[in-house]
Amino acid sequence: MSDIATNLILSTRWLNIIIGIPLFIFGIIGNILTIWIFTRPRFRHTSSVRYLIACSVANFIQLAQTLLPRILTEGFKIPLIKSNSDYCKARGYIAGVATLCSLSFPCWASFDHFISTSRNATTRKYWTSKQFVYCAIFATILFWLIVQLPIVIFTRANGESCITTNIIHTYIQSYGITPLVYSILPMTAVICFNIGIVKNLRRSRVISFTNMNTRLARQVRRMLIPQLIILVLSGIPFSIHSIYSLATISMKKSLIQNAIESVILHTVRLLFYLNYVCSFYIYYIMSSEIRRGFKNLIRPSNTVSPE
Repeated sequence: MSDIATNLILSTRWLNIIIGIPLFIFGIIGNILTIWIFTRPRFRHTSSVRYLIACSVANFIQLAQTLLPRILTEGFKIPLIKSNSDYCKARGYIAGVATLCSLSFPCWASFDHFISTSRNATTRKYWTSKQFVYCAIFATILFWLIVQLPIVIFTRANGESCITTNIIHTYIQSYGITPLVYSILPMTAVICFNIGIVKNLRRSRVISFTNMNTRLARQVRRMLIPQLIILVLSGIPFSIHSIYSLATISMKKSLIQNAIESVILHTVRLLFYLNYVCSFYIYYIMSSEIRRGFKNLIRPSNTVSPE
């Protein structure tokens, strides 16, 4: 093996250590803080927050199930699989469902925000009710549990790797589910629902809230920018690489080409983890309520209410 290929392979180890560890630490802390803050009484009655709590739980599971093992196996070369197919099935199934749920719940939250700006009170009441939100969360989890069942059936261990034994499932996953759910649907949902929110706010006929609506419309547009950036950075490159890897799987490649593609693969994977890491920090930057909740968490109020 050439020195160039050796150095490239070595760089993938350091990528998983130097970048993977901070991503894991900040992701775990951020998701715990999101769950803690959003379960406080101030946010408890906001319907969209329930989707974000569910999303943070899915993010936490995803980081623990995929990023941490990847740091240990591909960074520190600690064997975990040891040809254990049951481990591969469980890890792949849980991580797959958590990933798809994590990408779905922000879409539901965007839908909830869109509905909440409707002028139709009946529409708002039904689609943002606690019962509908819980049904949507449960149905989403159940749907992806069913869709990802082939992972349990067709996955097996091959040394320290987990592989699938069914080419049809691989094609469906790489050409269908990955580009559709990881990039196209989330980005389309966020764009369409946020544009709808802005239009609903602009069409409001309540004159006394004109200034509030202008501020809210500006806030929605401001929130749209980081959401789209994270989606582009995490979902689209991952989808493109997934399609490329399957399309070129039968090609003969040199050691250097394989090493270069390995570096690209690890870089794309780490970028994809931004999707599970950055949510709390975006909320903190964009929302004064989140900042206030975080400050109250760090410095609890000692105010004693009068009897």
